[in-house]
Amino acid sequence: MTELAYSTVERDLRRQHFAVLATADATGRPASAGVTYGIAPSGAVIYVMTRRHLQKARNIDTNADVFLVVPVPRLLLLPVPPATIQLRGRAETLDWTHPGGREVFGSFWLGRRIIKSYEQLHARGDSRVCFLRIELDPVIHTYLSSEDGDRRSTEQGSESRG
Repeated sequence: MTELAYSTVERDLRRQHFAVLATADATGRPASAGVTYGIAPSGAVIYVMTRRHLQKARNIDTNADVFLVVPVPRLLLLPVPPATIQLRGRAETLDWTHPGGREVFGSFWLGRRIIKSYEQLHARGDSRVCFLRIELDPVIHTYLSSEDGDRRSTEQGSESRG
């Protein structure tokens, strides 16, 4: 298996803000949802903003194990399915005022729009707004195109995180 530098994977993670988040309830029944995410400066934590009553947050409250799939579009090959980055981690729900989540979501345009919409919901009395904080496992699986156009499957451990 070819190794890919974590910096390459992290660059692609930071360029995207959409992922599919998979969770499971206490009995192991799976569920998935598309989410907007932001990655912390460390590269080891991802934040998602949501509401506590939604299934993903309820599932995380009973089973912290999560899986994310981040599609990475191939700009020159639009008809070809996107490459993907697959991430495992453990999640927790945090208050919507959590400084780390607000900092990450405040760092990109869509994140700022999401914060603003949730601030409006909160002003109207919705107290269910929260962040999901996902601590990523140190091994990341990905299927990205290499510089020369060859596909490769990779695993990269935490020792490459700088």
